[in-house]
Amino acid sequence: MHWRVAWLAVSLLMVVGSLKLPQAEARIVVGVSTVNVAFLPIYLTQDKGFFKDEGLDVLVVMFNAGATNLQAMIGGDVQIMAGGVPETVLARASGVDIKNFWAISNLMPFQIYGSPKLKSLKDGKGKKFAISRFGSLSEFLTRSALRRSGVDPKDVTMLQIGATPARFTTLATGIVDATILWFPVTERARAVGMNKLFDLKDIYPNWTNVGFIAREAWLAKEKDQAARFLRAYQRGVKHTRENRDEGIKALRKYVGLDAAEAAAGYDEYRDSFPLDGRILDAGISATVEQEIESGRLKGKISLSEMIDNSFINSMGER
Repeated sequence: MHWRVAWLAVSLLMVVGSLKLPQAEARIVVGVSTVNVAFLPIYLTQDKGFFKDEGLDVLVVMFNAGATNLQAMIGGDVQIMAGGVPETVLARASGVDIKNFWAISNLMPFQIYGSPKLKSLKDGKGKKFAISRFGSLSEFLTRSALRRSGVDPKDVTMLQIGATPARFTTLATGIVDATILWFPVTERARAVGMNKLFDLKDIYPNWTNVGFIAREAWLAKEKDQAARFLRAYQRGVKHTRENRDEGIKALRKYVGLDAAEAAAGYDEYRDSFPLDGRILDAGISATVEQEIESGRLKGKISLSEMIDNSFINSMGER
C-alpha cells in the first residue's frame, strides 16, 4: 500500500513539473524625473503592454525634479530612474553606487533665446541672462555658448530664476534679456517673437540627455529583470519610431501638449531615441568639467565609474 502512495506522489510531482506555470510578474518602480517629450518611449511601452509581455509589473511614477527622483532611488522606493545622465555625476562622486546603463534620448535639447531687441549672442555683453541656479547645467551651457560667441561670461549678469517655465516668464516680461530653454518652451518663445540666439547642438552634438539609471547592487542582483525591462523598452522604442500618430497622441495624453506642439515634439525627438541604448559620453565629460570649475567636484571621475555598458554590449540593436 505504501509503495502505491509513493508511486502516486511521484506521478503527481512529474505531472506538476511538466506543466508550464505562468511566471509571476516582477514589480519594478520606474521614476521619471519630469514630464517631458524625451520620455515618450516609456509612455508607449507601458501603454502597449510590452512590459507585461516580459512578465513585469512596471509602475511609472512621475517626479517634479531629478533630485527627488534620485533620492527615491537611493532610498529603495524606485528601482530604475529615468532622468538626466549628466545630473548623476555628483551623486556618484559622493559615493552613491549608481550607474547609467541605457540611453533614452541622445539629443542636446537646449537653445538660448533672447528678446526681440537682441539679435545675436555676440551682443550679449552687459545683458541679463536667466539660469536655474549657480553651478547648474543651465549655467554651464550658458557660459559655454557665450564663450563660443566671443563674450566673456564675466561681462554678463546671471540671475537664478529656476526651472524652464519660470525663466521663460522672466524673458517674456522683460526682466532678463536672454535665457536657456528647451522644448516645448522653445516653441512658445518663437511664437511670441523671441529670437533664437544659439543652439547648444553646435557645441555638443553628441549628448545623451536622459537615460536609465540604477544602483549597481540592484543591477547585479536583478540582472534578468533589468534585461527583460530593456527588451520590452526596445520594442517600445521601435514602436515609437514607426508610429508617428500614436506618438503624438501619447504626448498629448502624458505631456499635455496641444496638437501642433505634440507633432513638433515627435518630429524633433523621434531620431534621438536609440534602439541600441548607446550612451554618448560628452554630457558626462562636460558636467565633470563644470563641477570641477564650480569647486563642487575635487577631481576627475572616469566614464567607467559612471556607465555600465554590459546591457548595451549584450543586447545592442535588435
